Amino acid sequence: MAEKKDEKKKAAPAAKRTAAKPTAPAKRAVPRPAKRVVAPAAEKPREERPAPAPAAAAPKPKKEPRPLPTAPAGEVPLITGTGDVGSLPLPEWLREGKGRAGVLFQALEVAASNAHLGTAATKNRARVKGGGAKPWRQKGTGRARQGSTRAPHWRHGGVVFGPNGRRYARRIPEKMRREAFLEALAQRANAGRFLVFDELRFTEGRPRTREVVSWLDKLGDTGKTLLVMPQADEATARAAANVRAVSFRSVGALRTADVLTHHTLVVRRDALDALKARVAIDGGAA
Repeated sequence: MAEKKDEKKKAAPAAKRTAAKPTAPAKRAVPRPAKRVVAPAAEKPREERPAPAPAAAAPKPKKEPRPLPTAPAGEVPLITGTGDVGSLPLPEWLREGKGRAGVLFQALEVAASNAHLGTAATKNRARVKGGGAKPWRQKGTGRARQGSTRAPHWRHGGVVFGPNGRRYARRIPEKMRREAFLEALAQRANAGRFLVFDELRFTEGRPRTREVVSWLDKLGDTGKTLLVMPQADEATARAAANVRAVSFRSVGALRTADVLTHHTLVVRRDALDALKARVAIDGGAA
C-alpha cells in the first residue's frame, strides 16, 4: 500500500507540471503557388568564330600643294582679272636687295620693342589702400616706431622698386628703316613669293570671304598671305579678315615686320608706285 501511495505522489506533481504548460498551437499548412520548373536546355557548343580583323582606316588623300605661278628671270608673275597668269618686268628698285641680314634684324627688333606697351605697374605705399593711422603710439611701447602699416617692410604694404610706366620705345635712323623695308621686299621677290594682280573681282560687286579663298586657292600654295592695296578698302579687308591665314594692309600701313612674318605678298598693280615711294631714300630709288 505504501508503495502505491508513493507512486501516486510522484505521478501527481508530474501531471501538474504537464498540465501547467500550455500546448503550442498547431502550425497551419499554408498552400503555396506551384512553381513551374523548366529544365535548362542543353547548351550547344559555341562555334569558335575567327575574330574580326580590325578595319584599316583608309588614309585620307593628301592634298598636294599647288606651286605658285612662276615668271622668267627678271620678271614677276602677273595675275590678270580673268585669272590668267602673265609676267611683269621686275621693278628696278626691287632688284637692289643687298642681303643685309643685320639691318633686317635690327629693324625687326626695334619693331618688337615699340610694340611693347609697358603697362605693367605696381602700387607704392601712397597707392595702397589703408595705413592712414599709426599702428601704435610713438613712445612707451618698447617697440620700434612705425608710421604706417602700408610701409614696404609691412605685409600688404607698398612695393618699392616695382615696374611703373616703363617705356620700351626705340628708334633707328630713317635711312636704315627704309633699307630694311626694301631688303624685306627684295627677299620675297627673289624667292618667288611676290605676286602682282590687276584686280580682284567679286560677284555683284560685293566682297565675300569664299571668293577670296577660292581666288587664292587658284593661285597655289601661298601659305600665310598678305594682300597689299594702294589704299584702305574696308569691304575687301572685312572679307579677308575672316580667313586666318590672310591679312590685309594698305601701302601706308605696311611695315617691315608684316613683310617678314608672311610667306607670300600679293600686291595690286597700282600699289607698286606707292611702294617705290616708301623705299625712296634721299629723293632717289634705293
